Amino acid sequence: MASVNIHCPRCQSAQVYRHGQNPKGHDRFRCRDCHRVFQLTYTYEARKPGIKELITEMAFNGAGVRDTARTLKIGMVMPLISVFQLTYTYEARKPGIKAP
Repeated sequence: MASVNIHCPRCQSAQVYRHGQNPKGHDRFRCRDCHRVFQLTYTYEARKPGIKELITEMAFNGAGVRDTARTLKIGMVMPLISVFQLTYTYEARKPGIKAP
């Protein structure tokens, strides 16, 4: 039987243990260092690594929500959430506005 070394995508730690399965039967893992739960394979496109960065890049380049969703093959909600979070973060960093 072959063993596979699994590393946490957040902190790159090798201290990872199996943490059950998702409803589709894919294994979930948990990092002992940062306590993050992750999977090796995602079926939901918007949860795949790097998607949020692509949404942010497309938003800064002037792409609309529908165009972003169609290009990345994700629903329209995820680009909207990302744009709202960017706007909220930007507004909170303006001088004279108190951040939550």
